Amino acid sequence: MNWAIYAWFMSGAGVLMLWLMGNKSKWGPIVGLVNQLMWTVYAIGVREWGLLPGVIVPFFVHGRNLWKWQKEAA
Repeated sequence: MNWAIYAWFMSGAGVLMLWLMGNKSKWGPIVGLVNQLMWTVYAIGVREWGLLPGVIVPFFVHGRNLWKWQKEAA
């Protein structure tokens, strides 16, 4: 896999997630969750184990945000 191109996709997903969150779209946290999964694949693929702790916290924050936003919308 070309990790440099993969990193560009992760960066793009991060910008998209921030844009969506700023527009209060429920898709923001969903894109955030997917992006954290992409970071997990990247960290394992390039064997940068130190990135994994930085993936775990945002993953749970995005999950919490999605849960709260769905609860408020109901």
